Amino acid sequence: MLNLLTALLQKYIQRSEAVDRASFDKLLTYCMAWAIGGLFEADGRERFHKYLESKNAPLPQIAPSKVSVEKETVFDYYVDESTRQWKLWEAEVWQPPKRIAFSQLLIPTGDSTRAEYIIEKIASLPVWRHEARKEPGAQNTLLVGGPGTAKTSVIIMYCSKFDTAKMLFKRINFSSATEPANFQDSIEAEVERKQVRTFTPPG
Repeated sequence: MLNLLTALLQKYIQRSEAVDRASFDKLLTYCMAWAIGGLFEADGRERFHKYLESKNAPLPQIAPSKVSVEKETVFDYYVDESTRQWKLWEAEVWQPPKRIAFSQLLIPTGDSTRAEYIIEKIASLPVWRHEARKEPGAQNTLLVGGPGTAKTSVIIMYCSKFDTAKMLFKRINFSSATEPANFQDSIEAEVERKQVRTFTPPG
């Protein structure tokens, strides 16, 4: 929760911009919802939303029809950085590739957009939280879920936006038969050996 909150506050810190109490409370509510209730299914998220409501948390204003019919909750919203108000998640606009391979199509959804947002925010944390104390700040994000819940697709969509001049992406599949040596071989096959124990990115 604190890592996500720190990530959301980074842009305000970089701009030396003060965050008022109302905006901070919204950001904290967003982070609390995903840190504690991110694993919940639809029913659990609805109950968690009602719990936050009972504690007078600064939740988005959702029409009764949206709550009863579409089951909208705080998980369907985020705090917009420019307006500092709750905003409904919308899937990114899909740009079809020039060559379409049906089996490889990845079309953004509301769920994938929400997941990518959190991954991007956590990835934006500084490498060092405190350089003098040698406290690392960089954090990882782990997607969990049952088979067919688009975990791999979300990661591929996120990594497809990398600046290939600065970052490379290597996909490795793990199974019950995967051993540490297999993983090491997969990594070493993609890098260049400069010295006996010194490896560098290709090129």
